[in-house]
Amino acid sequence: RLGAARRAAEHVLSLTFFVAAEEPTAFQKVRRAALDGTRELFGTASPPVSIVGQRPEGGRHAALEAAVLLDTGHPARVERRSHEGLEYSVVVAEGGRQVHAAGLASEDETTDAAGRSREAIQAAQAILDAEGLDFGHVVRQWNYLEEMLDIRSTGCGDRQGYQAFNDVRSIAYGRSAFPTGYPAATGIGQRAGGVVIELVAVAPAPGVAVEPISNPKQIDAHRYSEDVLVGTPSEDLHSTTSPKFERAKRVASSGGEVVFVSGTASILGEQTVSPGDVRAQTRTTIENINEVLGGRALTHLRAYVKRSDDIEAVREVCRGAFGDIPSLYVEADVCRNDLLVELEGESVVRRSEG
Repeated sequence: RLGAARRAAEHVLSLTFFVAAEEPTAFQKVRRAALDGTRELFGTASPPVSIVGQRPEGGRHAALEAAVLLDTGHPARVERRSHEGLEYSVVVAEGGRQVHAAGLASEDETTDAAGRSREAIQAAQAILDAEGLDFGHVVRQWNYLEEMLDIRSTGCGDRQGYQAFNDVRSIAYGRSAFPTGYPAATGIGQRAGGVVIELVAVAPAPGVAVEPISNPKQIDAHRYSEDVLVGTPSEDLHSTTSPKFERAKRVASSGGEVVFVSGTASILGEQTVSPGDVRAQTRTTIENINEVLGGRALTHLRAYVKRSDDIEAVREVCRGAFGDIPSLYVEADVCRNDLLVELEGESVVRRSEG
């Protein structure tokens, strides 16, 4: 699959490897092999790469997804850029820019969840700064978190990995305005790798519209009450902070539109529905996704399943709802102990298709 991507190297925006390695030494070995292989194939035109510690379906050791520039019939070019050793791609089209970054990872394995989160978010901030943008321009963000559900005792109380990330993110986001809402986002567990961030940012341009999409059946995640937040806040805050993301984000231009569907789970209001029943949770999750799609068709699906034995059940329900669309199923912790599955995806429409 990587060789196929090489044949259209100039159109590849980013690569995400999902690997089964769970022990730190094994993970780093796989990470180096993936990065070396990518550079060997792409040379100086190498796109940004993420290595995510999530076990792919079917007992595979690795799976790969590539973000690729679609032909919309409008002139566009992809530029490879780098800042402070961080590689990223920029799509220049219709007078505007899209920034695609991946592999924004914490490097210090000895620090805690908050420290790892700060490292990764600072890397994301560095690329945005280099492009004259800020987090308010990010339309899609992926946050892969090692020890996501772990709760560690600190001098200030018990702190959950996911909540530590949310607090660090909230502090970083506090420096930006969000006139079109927060990014669509996924916060999901991984078995190794610290904290890894990927993002897509869109610079303002004439004819480019960006808007958030809410789900009337769910409270916006950034408005969650403290009743569903876990652990004590960061020492920099007076209270725990909510996850700063929208349920979905629509980006439209003369070439078409994409709706980025955030990581979505079996939550109504702000409470988990059908704990312990993976099929029922998957059906509720799909209903939530259909709410934000508003009649659009999902064109790509990624499923995060907490228990590998549940993957086939989740696949069966998803195929019944979405058909045989490109999909990837991986084993990963979801943001609550009682959630068994999380789904995300995109709906992409090119104007030439109507």
